[in-house]
Amino acid sequence: MTIGIDINEANISQRVGVNQVAFAALSNLVKRVSSPDTIIALGKEGPLPDMPQTSENLSYEIFGPKKLWVLTGLTKRLLFGKPKIDVLFSPSHYTPLISRTPSLVYIMDMSYERFGTDYFTSEDLSQLKKWTPRSVKKSKKVLTISQFSKDEIVKFYKVSPEKIKVVYPGFNKDLFHGKIPITKQNQIKRKYQVNGSYLLYVGTLQPRKNLTRLIKAFSELNRPRLKLVIGGKRGWFYQQIFDQVKDLKIEDRVIFAGYIPDEDLPGLIKSSRAYVLPSLYEGFGMPPVEAQSVGVPVVVSKVSSLPEVVGDSGVYIEDPYSIPSIKKALEEVLSMSLAKRAEVIAQGKENTKRFSWEENSKQILETLKEIA
Repeated sequence: MTIGIDINEANISQRVGVNQVAFAALSNLVKRVSSPDTIIALGKEGPLPDMPQTSENLSYEIFGPKKLWVLTGLTKRLLFGKPKIDVLFSPSHYTPLISRTPSLVYIMDMSYERFGTDYFTSEDLSQLKKWTPRSVKKSKKVLTISQFSKDEIVKFYKVSPEKIKVVYPGFNKDLFHGKIPITKQNQIKRKYQVNGSYLLYVGTLQPRKNLTRLIKAFSELNRPRLKLVIGGKRGWFYQQIFDQVKDLKIEDRVIFAGYIPDEDLPGLIKSSRAYVLPSLYEGFGMPPVEAQSVGVPVVVSKVSSLPEVVGDSGVYIEDPYSIPSIKKALEEVLSMSLAKRAEVIAQGKENTKRFSWEENSKQILETLKEIA
């Protein structure tokens, strides 16, 4: 069996969200596939240095045109290219609509259907709303990352639940663990100019992450020496986040760390009082799992997929639209006794055992063979 994989979501620098899932899914599928099966990685840009290396079971094909690549270049390759591709895996919302090759898409969430132009640019929103339902209909099978996201796809696109399979993502267990020396933690804190006690958020700076309410709730805590570290690259409508800090006059207490590479993240998590994700919507929410694996409590919103992912092992923001509710959850985690904190951390580490890239790649490969 020859598997074609669309690598465009994986093949970018500073990966977040869907890019991280696409990269890890590709990397682990490459490890799992063995002769006589092969993978052809299909893209519009040459592979970055950290992408999987070519081997007897993996080759790359790079072609254009870059504009509307799925509907033009990829479609043409599937129809006329050699060697023939038996099945296509697309870890994105898009698959060729004119093709005889059975395809499998991996969809993260339906946030664009929920929030529209409140949280998405008009261009991105138009593309997602136009092509995702068509890709779902065209695909032989649809994967998604949580039962919550599966229910959303069924609701919005009237798809049979049998067509959709939940395959949880994993996390990098070699990177996210609790054995991080104090010297390493201090080195990373110095790099990002962080000192003292702090809460940590890491993720894209965008409205649905609910950072303006988090900042407001943080400003109302009676803990003047506590800091809030916000890491992540700027997404869309991010200026309001910076304006909020300025308006509240807490520039000395909120640290914008920018994009934090994976190798620095565990140390920054380990030194924090807690990892906080006050999102209004998540298809899965991997950062809390990574934080639990490192060994800190997590504070998450009690909405969308987060209760499914965190279970009984976290502190919940009952209503993420309510600043008092966010403040209450922050106070709860900050006021924990040492014994209670240790208990929550142990529960978190137990929770992370449910998520594995090995199991993820096993289920993806089984599904590809099923539909090929």
